[in-house]
Amino acid sequence: LALQKSAGASTYSAVGETITYTYLVTNNGNVTLYAPFAVNDDRIALVDCSTAPASLLPAGSFTCTGSYTITQSDLDAGQVVNTASATGVDGGGSTITSNTDDATVPAVQNGSISLAKDATTANYDAVGDILTYTLTVTNTGNVTLTNVTVTDPSATVVGGPITSLAPGASDATTFTATYTVTQADLDAGIFTNMATATGTYTDGTGMPQTATDADDATVPAVQSASLSVDKALTLSPDPIVVGS
Repeated sequence: LALQKSAGASTYSAVGETITYTYLVTNNGNVTLYAPFAVNDDRIALVDCSTAPASLLPAGSFTCTGSYTITQSDLDAGQVVNTASATGVDGGGSTITSNTDDATVPAVQNGSISLAKDATTANYDAVGDILTYTLTVTNTGNVTLTNVTVTDPSATVVGGPITSLAPGASDATTFTATYTVTQADLDAGIFTNMATATGTYTDGTGMPQTATDADDATVPAVQSASLSVDKALTLSPDPIVVGS
């Protein structure tokens, strides 16, 4: 027996998509082969060989079909590879097994992350004031992100990394940030800083890929510009005389 396996889809990009496979089974020997004929696929529980004949003459062939439903792990893996082989029976009742054949379908991965940075401090008016921030990360792609981190060159970020963030999932509690106000911040009138979120995933070749996004937040200062004058009189000599 000879088996030729082909996939009916060139790519996939979402959980729940179905890939249909066709299995061409051919008698490439010189004796007739007999039912039961079957195709075994390492990813498909049941391959439909209902069109298989009771007997298959040399050079004769028939087609089986099977389908596979995409899972999140298939998207994360970057490709689906499955292997199949066919079996039949010869005139003496012995099982004849074909070659193995596989098919590879690559995923269209979209590694994407979104960061929302929000200041929970409305304003500041003194050196040493502490500004606080919430940092919400969302997986906006179709692959699971790992080792999700948030960095800020100005503020101190606490929390994380997030080990795994599934597509569509958000996390608003893991990361927080704080910043201590300086005199330069009061003089400037506002303080604006930017944070960056980063997550990783693996493509179909096993190479690591990175998804990033950045967002900033601005906090205004309550400025109080004020001068005072204190004038004091010194008598010299005392008591005052002409010319003092």
